[in-house]
Amino acid sequence: MFVVSVKAKRKNILLVIFLILVLILVTITAVVVHGSGSEATMGGQKYNLKAESNEDRIAFLTQFGWEVTEEPVEIREVTIPATFNEVYEKYNALQKEQGLDLTRYAGKICKQWVYQINNATDQGSPVRATMLVYSGKVIGGDISSTPLDGSMCGFAGSDRIMPGNMAQQLTSSAGSAKETNVSEIPTNAWPTD
Repeated sequence: MFVVSVKAKRKNILLVIFLILVLILVTITAVVVHGSGSEATMGGQKYNLKAESNEDRIAFLTQFGWEVTEEPVEIREVTIPATFNEVYEKYNALQKEQGLDLTRYAGKICKQWVYQINNATDQGSPVRATMLVYSGKVIGGDISSTPLDGSMCGFAGSDRIMPGNMAQQLTSSAGSAKETNVSEIPTNAWPTD
């Protein structure tokens, strides 16, 4: 029969307790950081950013009132540039209005999912929802019409593109009503890798 005797010095006991506390703190921090990115706030309203599956991505768009096709019309990988040019700065300003920020993902590769919107048009033209997804969550995106001179806005829509807006609208002029959450970026300005 073996008898094991351990003589613990006070210094060793304190070291073990300290290491256990550090491990607990790291675990709590990892859980908080990972979970904190699951929601964003726009206009005082929180919305879910989960986009791990096709159902999650459709649910993401549905929370803004959009009805979309069951399958995306386009999926591709996009690299967020390490340094933003003027177009990306304007696009990121749109993201910041939505409670998102692409600068955290500079230099990273994400997936771009594009869905056809069924319950809105822009001056009779089709409208699409573009989502940028990184590690299963939406990090950016927009709602835009398909013509080269079309418009782009955040996920909540604008005066020109709203859920349920299927009517033929008049072309905006300089004297028209102010649009909300609309970007100055033309829809054909999204970079291609």
